[in-house]
Amino acid sequence: MKTTIRIALAGTGLAVLLSACETTRQTRSTKVSGFLGDYSQLEEGGGETALLRYINPNTDFKKYTKVWIDPIQVYAGPKSKLEKLPQEDLQGLVNYLDAALREELKGDYRLVKTSGADVMRLRVAITEAKGSKVVLDTISSVMPPGVAISALMQVGTGTPSAVGSARVEAELLDSVSGERLMAGVDERAGRKYTGKLDKWKTWQDAQDAYDHWARQLKTRLAELRAR
Repeated sequence: MKTTIRIALAGTGLAVLLSACETTRQTRSTKVSGFLGDYSQLEEGGGETALLRYINPNTDFKKYTKVWIDPIQVYAGPKSKLEKLPQEDLQGLVNYLDAALREELKGDYRLVKTSGADVMRLRVAITEAKGSKVVLDTISSVMPPGVAISALMQVGTGTPSAVGSARVEAELLDSVSGERLMAGVDERAGRKYTGKLDKWKTWQDAQDAYDHWARQLKTRLAELRAR
């Protein structure tokens, strides 16, 4: 009887693990670091938009055909965990986010390194990143007691136990005038069950968040051009 119960519980955990499709989720709130300087224009968003967001209502996004991507910055605000991360890890996060943005945008825009009337300048900063606790994350994702503890923590904080998370701030500027066209602050955390066998990668959740933001930027810009 006990063996049957253990098998049933293990099977249930595996089914949940394999049924999930979204790898990250937006957190309930976020913090600003100071990277954007002026946050007075930003409003609360959420869902399909950043937690804090701004879009210039007077911008004709159709006129922009090129994007100048500034070097990705690491901007650690007060009490940021970034200050304690090894330089190698920080560089890896920067490189990954830069590559994700370029991969998504290159299909719709010409990527340049100079200003112009049809050029948007993209400024992005990694303002927080937390790697998942890979051993704990794996155990709590499979064992029923760990699942229960994680579910309890998620009710209280909005973030499952032992998963990684990432926060970014970004803005698009007119490359000539410096006028702000769009800005956002967002934060995402990993899901306990992704359906992917990637739980042993410390920075998988952060990388998945970067992929999401790059896709989201491409999609949002396409919507704005279509207006």
